[in-house]
Amino acid sequence: MSARTSITTRSEPAPAGAAPDGRPAAARAALYRYLALAFSDPATGSAKALARQRPLAEAALRALRLAPEMAAAATGRHSDLALKRAHLAVFGHALSKDCPPYGSEYGQAHIFEKTQTLADAAGFYRAFGLALAEDLHDRPDHIAVELEFMEFLCLKQAWADSKGHSHGQLALCRKAQRNFLADHLGFWAFSFARRLRQRPDPGPFAAWAGLLESFLAQELAAAGIARHDDPFVNEGGAEHEDECACGPCPAVAFGAPAERRNDA
Repeated sequence: MSARTSITTRSEPAPAGAAPDGRPAAARAALYRYLALAFSDPATGSAKALARQRPLAEAALRALRLAPEMAAAATGRHSDLALKRAHLAVFGHALSKDCPPYGSEYGQAHIFEKTQTLADAAGFYRAFGLALAEDLHDRPDHIAVELEFMEFLCLKQAWADSKGHSHGQLALCRKAQRNFLADHLGFWAFSFARRLRQRPDPGPFAAWAGLLESFLAQELAAAGIARHDDPFVNEGGAEHEDECACGPCPAVAFGAPAERRNDA
């Protein structure tokens, strides 16, 4: 897995398990993986990684019955240079306040809420024995990290299903997916995607944002989670622009879980 966004490592091939609603868990994992690569900070080899994942993402789109025309738009070919230029044009050098790629920048009116959200995201990862890669100098609420965690949970579900694990173990995987979508990715990613598409020159990110919206809408519907279309972007964030921008905040080491946002 990409060292730029990795929260774990994997060497086994993805199993072909299926979720109770008939959607293949491995196909969902493949699409989460592709989107994690698409939204990660581009580095040397990013284009090749996307190219390798492209056929799996296209197969996943077919398996999940998402719009076939989306595959051509969202899984096109790109060079490392093109990815870097597009990323810079959309996100800039500093923390973008137009479409920040961090979950705690959405719907958090106070710095303590932001810290709580960071702590809760890190707590999800620790609960499954995961940690941010040592060379990832970023926050646990980055869009690519949250997408990759969902990939991990889907693969875990598919693996448990393929090995005939107990109903309780499968239920644990599904519960973790639902809670993480409700509290984190599913809460803010629609607003992120909409804002990203409204950028003056979003380049390939426009198609990736559209794919993210369509896929997450399907994910939330299957999990019975209400969609949050547009949580506000934190006000007064300019004075905190560099806060936690270069690495995980020390406060995320330990923290009590945040309240379920969908129950608020």
